[in-house]
Amino acid sequence: MTLSSIIDGVTGTGRTLRVYDPTNPDAVAALERHFEVQNVVVEETTLPEGPEDFVVLQDGDEFLAAADLEALRRAVTFESGLLDATCFEETQVPDVLKHVSDTTFTAYGKYRMILASREIEEQAWRADGGELHSGFQHLSLLRDQWNLYERLGDRGVDVHVYGTPDWQPPETDWLTVHNHDNAEIRRAWFVVFDAPDDGDCALLAEERAPNEFSGFWTYDSSLTGDVLVYLRAEYGSAR
Repeated sequence: MTLSSIIDGVTGTGRTLRVYDPTNPDAVAALERHFEVQNVVVEETTLPEGPEDFVVLQDGDEFLAAADLEALRRAVTFESGLLDATCFEETQVPDVLKHVSDTTFTAYGKYRMILASREIEEQAWRADGGELHSGFQHLSLLRDQWNLYERLGDRGVDVHVYGTPDWQPPETDWLTVHNHDNAEIRRAWFVVFDAPDDGDCALLAEERAPNEFSGFWTYDSSLTGDVLVYLRAEYGSAR
């Protein structure tokens, strides 16, 4: 088993994002661009009566989440401040994005990967405990997110970080550093949360072209467990 083989073994579940009575075609186009590399179909529709500019995410006929069109547009075009947030009170990931889980994606760039990572990190922050395993490819990339991760530690989350040793994080009680300079760690981007109760979730992707990532994220505890078992077996000894 490898991280790459776990990704290849996941078959994504399709979702439909229905946009009701949009008044801004550019906003619909932004959603289409965002979801075109994911297993989500964007459809426009209308209602005889009801509000304009709202979206509904469905799995077949099952309702999953709803959002204001403009709020979702701001999130997927990175205008909402999610990328530069310094505390989790500022993240506020729209529910629609939280429910696009158990789906695979291709050709995600850096910004989309950060947006997806925020959802898993926020889940850990709200849980007040558990273990978070984050692969940064290079540990120096943790430096810009240190304030956020320090807040996770303050909430009682046991944080494990993985990457090539091009920076030495400060020593703290809540942080375990896994220094590994190999091809798998250099290619992988993952954020995996082992929740204290319910709420296991994982984002796992591999850089298959420069700044282009393919992978999945999930709230399935079994699949999350597979990733955790592999990380602990392969990289369990901190260096």
